[in-house]
Amino acid sequence: PQQHQRPQQQQQQQHPIHPPAGGEPPSAVVPPVQPRFEDLTIDDDLPLLPRLQRYVQSSIALQRLVHVRMLGEVALEIGQKLTSTELVPLLPKLVKDGESIIRQRLCAELKVLCLVLMGMTGTTKEPHSAESVNNSDSRMAGLPQIPKP
Repeated sequence: PQQHQRPQQQQQQQHPIHPPAGGEPPSAVVPPVQPRFEDLTIDDDLPLLPRLQRYVQSSIALQRLVHVRMLGEVALEIGQKLTSTELVPLLPKLVKDGESIIRQRLCAELKVLCLVLMGMTGTTKEPHSAESVNNSDSRMAGLPQIPKP
């Protein structure tokens, strides 16, 4: 009888993935945490730069997308120095974002960021109309054109 028990014990040790009958059930699946109302709202009272800095790091993809779309506008508004010290540090995390739409939109905003960083945007600031904020082509109309390869 002892010889018969040894192979069974060895068999159980060789296959640790399959627990023996009567073993503990797999751990329970933890349900995802539901966002709170505060997580879903955007504080419109914040100035553009702090608002962008807060929400491009949001756990909610739509909030990140909305604020990534504002990168060029904010860069034009704050100028070369603040763009380099405040916006550029946000880019490494954004280029690795898990959502492809956010990475795509970031690529579209990089042109304006680069022009601001190179000092090629001029010194006059004109207020943006609601239409120009939503339309990147009209926003870039006054910017120098980079020749296409």
